[in-house]
Amino acid sequence: MKKLVSCFTIFALSLSVLAGCASNPAETTESTNAATEASASAELASAREYLYTMYRNVPEVTPADYTVVSSIAIGTESYDIEWTSDSETVKFVRGDDKMVTVDVDEQNPEEVSYKLTATLTDAAGNQESVSFAHRVPAAIILDAGMSYEEIVTAAYGLEAGLAMPEAQRLYGTIVSIDNAYNEKYDNITVTIQIGDMADQLIQCFRMSGEGVAELAVGDDITVEGILKNYEGTIEFDAGCTFLGKGEHIDQSAIVDAAYALEEGLSMNAPTALSGVVTEAEEYSEKYGNITVTIVVDGLEDKPIVCFRLTGEGADKIAVGDTITVAGTIKNYKGTIEFDAGCVFIPNDLRKDAKTAMAAYGLESGIAMNAPVTMTGTITSVDTEYAEKYNNITVTIQVGGLDAYKIQCFRLTGEGVADLAVGDTITVNGTLKNYEGTIEFDAGCTLIAVK
Repeated sequence: MKKLVSCFTIFALSLSVLAGCASNPAETTESTNAATEASASAELASAREYLYTMYRNVPEVTPADYTVVSSIAIGTESYDIEWTSDSETVKFVRGDDKMVTVDVDEQNPEEVSYKLTATLTDAAGNQESVSFAHRVPAAIILDAGMSYEEIVTAAYGLEAGLAMPEAQRLYGTIVSIDNAYNEKYDNITVTIQIGDMADQLIQCFRMSGEGVAELAVGDDITVEGILKNYEGTIEFDAGCTFLGKGEHIDQSAIVDAAYALEEGLSMNAPTALSGVVTEAEEYSEKYGNITVTIVVDGLEDKPIVCFRLTGEGADKIAVGDTITVAGTIKNYKGTIEFDAGCVFIPNDLRKDAKTAMAAYGLESGIAMNAPVTMTGTITSVDTEYAEKYNNITVTIQVGGLDAYKIQCFRLTGEGVADLAVGDTITVNGTLKNYEGTIEFDAGCTLIAVK
Protein backbone atom coordinates (compact mmCIF):
# COMPACT_ATOMS: atom_id res chain seq x y z
CA MET A 1 0.00 0.00 0.00
CA LYS A 2 2.79 2.37 0.92
CA LYS A 3 4.46 1.51 -2.35
CA LEU A 4 1.26 2.24 -4.25
CA VAL A 5 0.91 5.62 -2.56
CA SER A 6 4.48 6.41 -3.46
CA CYS A 7 3.89 5.50 -7.05
CA PHE A 8 0.76 7.61 -7.11
CA THR A 9 2.61 10.48 -5.61
CA ILE A 10 5.36 10.21 -8.20
CA PHE A 11 2.72 9.99 -10.94
CA ALA A 12 0.98 13.10 -9.59
CA LEU A 13 4.22 14.98 -9.47
CA SER A 14 4.93 13.93 -13.00
CA LEU A 15 1.55 15.21 -14.13
CA SER A 16 2.21 18.39 -12.31
CA VAL A 17 5.55 18.76 -14.07
CA LEU A 18 3.96 17.88 -17.41
CA ALA A 19 1.19 20.34 -16.78
CA GLY A 20 3.81 22.97 -16.08
CA CYS A 21 5.59 22.10 -19.29
CA ALA A 22 2.33 22.21 -21.22
CA SER A 23 1.70 25.87 -20.18
CA ASN A 24 5.25 27.21 -21.03
CA PRO A 25 5.34 26.92 -24.89
CA ALA A 26 2.88 29.84 -25.40
CA GLU A 27 4.81 32.01 -23.01
CA THR A 28 8.08 31.01 -24.64
CA THR A 29 6.74 31.77 -28.14
CA GLU A 30 5.58 35.21 -27.11
CA SER A 31 8.90 35.86 -25.50
CA THR A 32 10.75 34.60 -28.57
CA ASN A 33 8.60 36.72 -30.93
CA ALA A 34 9.18 39.80 -28.83
CA ALA A 35 12.91 39.17 -28.89
CA THR A 36 12.82 38.62 -32.64
CA GLU A 37 10.82 41.81 -33.21
CA ALA A 38 13.21 43.74 -30.98
CA SER A 39 16.14 42.35 -32.91
CA ALA A 40 14.50 43.20 -36.25
CA SER A 41 13.67 46.69 -35.02
CA ALA A 42 17.26 47.16 -33.84
CA GLU A 43 18.60 45.99 -37.21
CA LEU A 44 16.26 48.38 -39.06
CA ALA A 45 17.38 51.22 -36.80
CA SER A 46 20.99 50.22 -37.49
CA ALA A 47 20.26 50.32 -41.22
CA ARG A 48 18.82 53.80 -40.83
CA GLU A 49 21.89 54.96 -38.90
CA TYR A 50 24.14 53.41 -41.52
CA LEU A 51 22.31 55.31 -44.28
CA TYR A 52 22.56 58.50 -42.27
CA THR A 53 26.31 57.97 -41.93
CA MET A 54 26.58 57.47 -45.69
CA TYR A 55 25.02 60.84 -46.54
CA ARG A 56 25.44 63.06 -43.50
CA ASN A 57 28.53 64.79 -44.94
CA VAL A 58 27.17 65.26 -48.45
CA PRO A 59 27.27 69.00 -49.35
CA GLU A 60 24.08 70.87 -48.56
CA VAL A 61 24.12 72.63 -51.93
CA THR A 62 23.07 70.42 -54.86
CA PRO A 63 23.33 72.51 -58.07
CA ALA A 64 23.05 69.46 -60.35
CA ASP A 65 21.48 65.99 -60.45
CA TYR A 66 23.08 63.35 -58.21
CA THR A 67 22.55 59.70 -57.27
CA VAL A 68 21.67 57.85 -54.06
CA VAL A 69 21.33 54.12 -53.27
CA SER A 70 17.99 52.32 -53.70
CA SER A 71 18.72 49.71 -50.98
CA ILE A 72 21.31 48.74 -48.40
CA ALA A 73 22.29 45.42 -46.85
CA ILE A 74 23.09 44.91 -43.17
CA GLY A 75 24.41 41.41 -42.54
CA THR A 76 22.09 39.01 -44.34
CA GLU A 77 19.17 41.46 -44.45
CA SER A 78 18.43 43.88 -47.31
CA TYR A 79 16.34 47.03 -46.90
CA ASP A 80 14.55 48.83 -49.74
CA ILE A 81 14.71 52.63 -49.69
CA GLU A 82 12.08 55.04 -50.97
CA TRP A 83 13.31 58.60 -51.53
CA THR A 84 10.91 61.54 -51.33
CA SER A 85 11.13 65.33 -51.17
CA ASP A 86 8.95 68.13 -49.87
CA SER A 87 9.60 70.14 -53.07
CA GLU A 88 7.76 69.52 -56.33
CA THR A 89 10.85 70.65 -58.23
CA VAL A 90 12.77 67.54 -57.14
CA LYS A 91 12.09 64.29 -59.02
CA PHE A 92 13.40 60.73 -58.60
CA VAL A 93 14.44 58.31 -61.34
CA ARG A 94 15.28 54.70 -60.44
CA GLY A 95 18.02 53.27 -62.65
CA ASP A 96 18.94 49.74 -63.67
CA ASP A 97 22.15 50.02 -61.65
CA LYS A 98 20.24 49.97 -58.33
CA MET A 99 20.83 53.69 -57.93
CA VAL A 100 18.27 56.50 -57.79
CA THR A 101 18.91 59.80 -59.56
CA VAL A 102 17.78 62.85 -57.64
CA ASP A 103 16.70 65.13 -60.48
CA VAL A 104 16.86 68.77 -59.38
CA ASP A 105 15.70 71.70 -61.49
CA GLU A 106 19.00 73.24 -62.54
CA GLN A 107 17.20 76.17 -64.20
CA ASN A 108 15.41 77.43 -61.09
CA PRO A 109 15.44 81.24 -61.30
CA GLU A 110 15.41 81.38 -57.47
CA GLU A 111 17.05 79.30 -54.75
CA VAL A 112 15.04 76.24 -53.66
CA SER A 113 15.45 74.66 -50.20
CA TYR A 114 14.20 71.10 -49.84
CA LYS A 115 14.18 68.15 -47.44
CA LEU A 116 15.34 64.82 -48.86
CA THR A 117 13.80 61.90 -46.95
CA ALA A 118 14.76 58.21 -47.14
CA THR A 119 12.28 55.63 -45.86
CA LEU A 120 13.71 52.14 -45.23
CA THR A 121 11.45 49.08 -45.19
CA ASP A 122 12.30 45.57 -43.96
CA ALA A 123 10.81 42.22 -45.09
CA ALA A 124 8.05 42.48 -42.49
CA GLY A 125 6.98 45.92 -43.68
CA ASN A 126 8.45 47.85 -40.75
CA GLN A 127 9.80 51.32 -41.63
CA GLU A 128 12.34 53.86 -40.44
CA SER A 129 13.04 57.28 -41.97
CA VAL A 130 15.90 59.76 -42.06
CA SER A 131 16.02 63.22 -43.65
CA PHE A 132 18.69 65.54 -45.07
CA ALA A 133 18.45 69.30 -45.66
CA HIS A 134 19.54 70.48 -49.12
CA ARG A 135 19.13 73.44 -51.43
CA VAL A 136 19.46 74.17 -55.12
CA PRO A 137 21.09 77.58 -55.74
CA ALA A 138 19.46 80.04 -58.12
CA ALA A 139 20.43 79.10 -61.66
CA ILE A 140 23.03 81.12 -63.51
CA ILE A 141 21.60 81.19 -67.02
CA LEU A 142 23.91 82.55 -69.67
CA ASP A 143 22.69 83.57 -73.11
CA ALA A 144 24.83 83.17 -76.19
CA GLY A 145 24.86 86.94 -76.69
CA MET A 146 26.09 87.90 -73.22
CA SER A 147 29.01 90.29 -73.02
CA TYR A 148 32.29 89.49 -71.25
CA GLU A 149 31.26 91.85 -68.46
CA GLU A 150 27.95 90.04 -67.95
CA ILE A 151 29.73 86.68 -67.78
CA VAL A 152 32.11 88.04 -65.13
CA THR A 153 29.19 89.42 -63.12
CA ALA A 154 27.51 86.01 -63.27
CA ALA A 155 30.74 84.30 -62.16
CA TYR A 156 30.96 86.60 -59.15
CA GLY A 157 27.45 85.42 -58.23
CA LEU A 158 28.67 81.84 -57.72
CA GLU A 159 28.62 80.45 -54.19
CA ALA A 160 31.91 79.15 -52.78
CA GLY A 161 32.74 75.76 -54.20
CA LEU A 162 30.39 76.02 -57.17
CA ALA A 163 31.23 76.28 -60.87
CA MET A 164 29.42 77.26 -64.04
CA PRO A 165 28.01 74.24 -65.88
CA GLU A 166 29.64 75.06 -69.22
CA ALA A 167 32.93 76.50 -70.44
CA GLN A 168 33.07 80.25 -70.99
CA ARG A 169 35.39 82.47 -73.00
CA LEU A 170 36.77 85.81 -71.75
CA TYR A 171 39.00 88.47 -73.27
CA GLY A 172 41.04 90.57 -70.86
CA THR A 173 44.36 92.09 -69.90
CA ILE A 174 46.95 90.33 -67.71
CA VAL A 175 47.42 92.33 -64.51
CA SER A 176 49.62 89.84 -62.65
CA ILE A 177 51.62 86.65 -63.12
CA ASP A 178 50.68 84.63 -60.03
CA ASN A 179 52.76 81.53 -60.79
CA ALA A 180 55.54 81.75 -63.36
CA TYR A 181 55.56 79.45 -66.37
CA ASN A 182 56.20 75.85 -65.30
CA GLU A 183 58.22 74.10 -67.99
CA LYS A 184 57.55 70.63 -66.53
CA TYR A 185 53.76 70.97 -66.71
CA ASP A 186 53.67 73.58 -69.52
CA ASN A 187 51.30 75.92 -67.68
CA ILE A 188 51.14 79.31 -66.00
CA THR A 189 48.79 81.06 -63.58
CA VAL A 190 47.82 84.66 -64.36
CA THR A 191 45.10 87.11 -63.36
CA ILE A 192 43.21 89.12 -65.97
CA GLN A 193 41.00 92.19 -65.90
CA ILE A 194 38.01 92.32 -68.23
CA GLY A 195 37.27 95.81 -69.52
CA ASP A 196 37.02 98.28 -66.66
CA MET A 197 36.17 95.65 -64.04
CA ALA A 198 39.22 96.23 -61.84
CA ASP A 199 37.30 95.11 -58.74
CA GLN A 200 36.23 91.79 -60.31
CA LEU A 201 39.41 90.13 -61.54
CA ILE A 202 39.57 86.58 -62.92
CA GLN A 203 42.42 84.21 -62.14
CA CYS A 204 43.44 81.73 -64.88
CA PHE A 205 44.71 78.79 -62.84
CA ARG A 206 47.36 76.58 -64.45
CA MET A 207 46.49 77.86 -67.90
CA SER A 208 47.97 75.92 -70.80
CA GLY A 209 48.22 76.48 -74.54
CA GLU A 210 50.73 77.42 -77.20
CA GLY A 211 52.53 80.62 -76.26
CA VAL A 212 51.86 80.69 -72.50
CA ALA A 213 55.61 80.67 -71.75
CA GLU A 214 56.02 84.16 -73.23
CA LEU A 215 53.06 85.86 -71.56
CA ALA A 216 53.65 89.06 -69.60
CA VAL A 217 51.72 91.68 -67.63
CA GLY A 218 49.88 93.97 -70.03
CA ASP A 219 49.17 91.33 -72.68
CA ASP A 220 45.59 91.18 -73.97
CA ILE A 221 44.56 87.52 -74.12
CA THR A 222 41.57 85.24 -74.67
CA VAL A 223 40.98 82.36 -72.24
CA GLU A 224 38.43 79.54 -72.25
CA GLY A 225 37.45 77.17 -69.46
CA ILE A 226 35.17 76.49 -66.50
CA LEU A 227 34.66 79.45 -64.18
CA LYS A 228 34.34 78.61 -60.48
CA ASN A 229 34.43 80.11 -57.01
CA TYR A 230 37.36 78.49 -55.24
CA GLU A 231 37.27 79.55 -51.61
CA GLY A 232 36.31 83.09 -52.62
CA THR A 233 38.63 83.37 -55.63
CA ILE A 234 36.79 83.60 -58.94
CA GLU A 235 38.91 81.69 -61.41
CA PHE A 236 39.16 79.63 -64.53
CA ASP A 237 39.73 76.14 -63.14
CA ALA A 238 42.88 74.11 -63.85
CA GLY A 239 42.87 73.00 -67.46
CA CYS A 240 41.75 76.35 -68.85
CA THR A 241 43.12 77.14 -72.29
CA PHE A 242 45.02 80.13 -73.65
CA LEU A 243 43.53 80.75 -77.11
CA GLY A 244 45.98 83.47 -78.08
CA LYS A 245 46.75 87.14 -77.76
CA GLY A 246 43.98 89.47 -78.82
CA GLU A 247 40.30 88.65 -78.94
CA HIS A 248 39.14 85.22 -80.12
CA ILE A 249 35.35 85.03 -80.20
CA ASP A 250 33.32 81.80 -80.02
CA GLN A 251 30.52 82.33 -82.50
CA SER A 252 29.36 78.75 -83.04
CA ALA A 253 26.17 79.20 -80.99
CA ILE A 254 25.03 82.07 -83.22
CA VAL A 255 25.78 80.10 -86.38
CA ASP A 256 23.92 77.06 -85.04
CA ALA A 257 20.92 79.24 -84.17
CA ALA A 258 20.99 80.76 -87.67
CA TYR A 259 20.96 77.33 -89.28
CA ALA A 260 18.02 76.33 -87.07
CA LEU A 261 15.83 79.04 -88.62
CA GLU A 262 12.87 77.84 -90.64
CA GLU A 263 12.60 79.09 -94.21
CA GLY A 264 11.41 82.69 -94.38
CA LEU A 265 12.18 83.46 -90.74
CA SER A 266 14.75 85.86 -89.27
CA MET A 267 16.55 86.03 -85.94
CA ASN A 268 14.72 88.12 -83.36
CA ALA A 269 17.61 90.52 -82.88
CA PRO A 270 20.56 91.78 -84.91
CA THR A 271 23.97 90.25 -84.36
CA ALA A 272 27.58 90.50 -85.50
CA LEU A 273 29.85 87.73 -86.82
CA SER A 274 33.49 87.55 -87.84
CA GLY A 275 34.60 85.14 -90.53
CA VAL A 276 36.85 84.44 -93.48
CA VAL A 277 35.63 85.49 -96.94
CA THR A 278 35.37 82.43 -99.22
CA GLU A 279 33.41 84.02 -102.08
CA ALA A 280 33.02 87.64 -103.19
CA GLU A 281 30.99 89.19 -105.99
CA GLU A 282 32.18 92.36 -107.67
CA TYR A 283 31.67 95.54 -105.67
CA SER A 284 28.82 97.69 -107.01
CA GLU A 285 29.92 101.30 -107.33
CA LYS A 286 26.36 102.28 -108.22
CA TYR A 287 24.80 100.93 -105.03
CA GLY A 288 27.86 100.98 -102.79
CA ASN A 289 27.58 97.35 -101.73
CA ILE A 290 29.02 93.89 -102.23
CA THR A 291 27.73 90.36 -101.60
CA VAL A 292 30.22 87.97 -100.00
CA THR A 293 30.15 84.59 -98.27
CA ILE A 294 32.01 84.01 -95.00
CA VAL A 295 32.95 80.92 -93.00
CA VAL A 296 32.78 81.46 -89.24
CA ASP A 297 35.09 79.64 -86.81
CA GLY A 298 36.03 77.10 -89.47
CA LEU A 299 32.42 75.86 -89.84
CA GLU A 300 32.77 75.20 -93.56
CA ASP A 301 29.48 73.30 -93.74
CA LYS A 302 27.61 76.37 -92.43
CA PRO A 303 28.58 79.33 -94.63
CA ILE A 304 26.88 82.71 -94.11
CA VAL A 305 26.04 84.95 -97.08
CA CYS A 306 26.38 88.71 -96.46
CA PHE A 307 23.86 90.13 -98.92
CA ARG A 308 24.54 93.61 -100.30
CA LEU A 309 27.05 94.42 -97.59
CA THR A 310 27.75 98.13 -97.12
CA GLY A 311 30.11 100.24 -95.05
CA GLU A 312 33.40 102.06 -95.31
CA GLY A 313 36.02 99.67 -96.66
CA ALA A 314 33.50 97.24 -98.17
CA ASP A 315 34.86 98.00 -101.64
CA LYS A 316 38.24 96.56 -100.66
CA ILE A 317 37.02 93.19 -99.37
CA ALA A 318 38.62 90.18 -101.07
CA VAL A 319 38.57 86.38 -100.74
CA GLY A 320 40.74 85.35 -97.80
CA ASP A 321 40.06 88.48 -95.73
CA THR A 322 38.77 88.12 -92.17
CA ILE A 323 35.88 90.54 -91.75
CA THR A 324 33.17 91.42 -89.24
CA VAL A 325 29.57 91.92 -90.36
CA ALA A 326 26.60 93.25 -88.40
CA GLY A 327 22.93 92.90 -89.26
CA THR A 328 19.95 90.58 -89.13
CA ILE A 329 20.36 86.93 -90.15
CA LYS A 330 17.55 85.17 -91.99
CA ASN A 331 16.76 81.98 -93.88
CA TYR A 332 15.99 83.09 -97.43
CA LYS A 333 14.73 80.10 -99.43
CA GLY A 334 17.22 77.83 -97.68
CA THR A 335 20.15 80.25 -97.81
CA ILE A 336 21.36 81.50 -94.41
CA GLU A 337 22.32 85.12 -94.88
CA PHE A 338 22.71 88.55 -93.41
CA ASP A 339 19.81 90.45 -94.96
CA ALA A 340 20.28 93.48 -97.24
CA GLY A 341 21.47 96.44 -95.18
CA CYS A 342 24.13 94.48 -93.29
CA VAL A 343 27.23 96.52 -92.46
CA PHE A 344 30.97 95.86 -92.71
CA ILE A 345 32.70 96.63 -89.38
CA PRO A 346 36.40 97.59 -89.29
CA ASN A 347 38.39 95.43 -86.86
CA ASP A 348 39.15 98.29 -84.47
CA LEU A 349 35.41 98.90 -84.01
CA ARG A 350 34.40 95.27 -83.69
CA LYS A 351 34.10 95.09 -79.91
CA ASP A 352 31.82 98.14 -79.61
CA ALA A 353 29.72 96.93 -82.56
CA LYS A 354 29.16 93.56 -80.92
CA THR A 355 28.15 95.27 -77.67
CA ALA A 356 25.68 97.42 -79.57
CA MET A 357 24.24 94.31 -81.24
CA ALA A 358 23.81 92.67 -77.84
CA ALA A 359 22.03 95.79 -76.56
CA TYR A 360 19.61 95.72 -79.49
CA GLY A 361 18.75 92.17 -78.47
CA LEU A 362 17.41 93.35 -75.08
CA GLU A 363 13.67 93.10 -74.48
CA SER A 364 11.78 96.25 -73.54
CA GLY A 365 12.41 97.24 -69.94
CA ILE A 366 15.48 95.00 -69.58
CA ALA A 367 19.02 96.23 -68.87
CA MET A 368 22.41 94.56 -69.18
CA ASN A 369 23.74 93.06 -65.95
CA ALA A 370 26.95 95.10 -65.84
CA PRO A 371 28.17 98.53 -66.99
CA VAL A 372 30.05 98.71 -70.30
CA THR A 373 32.34 101.21 -71.99
CA MET A 374 31.67 102.20 -75.59
CA THR A 375 33.08 104.69 -78.09
CA GLY A 376 30.96 106.37 -80.78
CA THR A 377 30.36 109.53 -82.78
CA ILE A 378 27.63 111.97 -81.73
CA THR A 379 24.92 112.16 -84.41
CA SER A 380 22.46 114.33 -82.47
CA VAL A 381 22.12 116.37 -79.29
CA ASP A 382 18.71 115.35 -78.01
CA THR A 383 18.56 117.50 -74.88
CA GLU A 384 20.81 120.54 -74.53
CA TYR A 385 23.26 120.78 -71.67
CA ALA A 386 21.43 121.48 -68.37
CA GLU A 387 23.66 123.61 -66.17
CA LYS A 388 21.50 122.92 -63.13
CA TYR A 389 22.01 119.14 -63.35
CA ASN A 390 25.31 119.21 -65.25
CA ASN A 391 24.09 116.70 -67.84
CA ILE A 392 23.22 116.37 -71.52
CA THR A 393 21.48 113.77 -73.68
CA VAL A 394 23.11 112.78 -76.96
CA THR A 395 22.89 109.92 -79.46
CA ILE A 396 25.98 108.19 -80.79
CA GLN A 397 26.71 105.97 -83.74
CA VAL A 398 28.88 103.01 -82.75
CA GLY A 399 31.08 101.01 -85.10
CA GLY A 400 29.60 102.64 -88.16
CA LEU A 401 26.20 101.15 -87.36
CA ASP A 402 23.85 103.91 -88.49
CA ALA A 403 20.80 101.70 -87.97
CA TYR A 404 21.74 100.79 -84.39
CA LYS A 405 22.42 104.08 -82.64
CA ILE A 406 22.76 104.39 -78.86
CA GLN A 407 21.31 107.22 -76.81
CA CYS A 408 23.32 108.50 -73.83
CA PHE A 409 20.59 109.68 -71.45
CA ARG A 410 21.50 112.51 -69.08
CA LEU A 411 25.21 112.00 -69.66
CA THR A 412 27.40 113.54 -66.96
CA GLY A 413 31.11 114.16 -66.52
CA GLU A 414 33.76 116.74 -67.19
CA GLY A 415 33.38 118.27 -70.66
CA VAL A 416 29.71 117.41 -71.31
CA ALA A 417 28.81 121.11 -71.60
CA ASP A 418 30.92 121.45 -74.75
CA LEU A 419 29.79 118.34 -76.64
CA ALA A 420 28.59 118.74 -80.22
CA VAL A 421 27.53 116.67 -83.21
CA GLY A 422 30.56 115.03 -84.80
CA ASP A 423 32.50 114.56 -81.56
CA THR A 424 33.80 111.06 -80.89
CA ILE A 425 33.22 110.21 -77.25
CA THR A 426 33.76 107.29 -74.87
CA VAL A 427 30.91 106.57 -72.46
CA ASN A 428 30.54 104.21 -69.50
CA GLY A 429 27.21 103.08 -68.09
CA THR A 430 24.41 100.54 -68.13
CA LEU A 431 22.75 99.79 -71.46
CA LYS A 432 19.00 99.18 -71.43
CA ASN A 433 15.95 99.02 -73.66
CA TYR A 434 13.67 101.84 -72.56
CA GLU A 435 10.36 101.45 -74.38
CA GLY A 436 12.15 100.57 -77.60
CA THR A 437 14.99 103.08 -77.27
CA ILE A 438 18.40 101.50 -76.73
CA GLU A 439 20.25 103.80 -74.36
CA PHE A 440 22.83 104.29 -71.68
CA ASP A 441 20.67 104.79 -68.60
CA ALA A 442 20.65 108.00 -66.58
CA GLY A 443 23.91 108.35 -64.68
CA CYS A 444 26.13 107.32 -67.59
CA THR A 445 29.52 109.03 -67.60
CA LEU A 446 31.64 110.73 -70.21
CA ILE A 447 35.09 109.16 -70.11
CA ALA A 448 36.86 110.87 -72.99
CA VAL A 449 36.39 113.13 -76.01
CA LYS A 450 38.45 112.82 -79.21
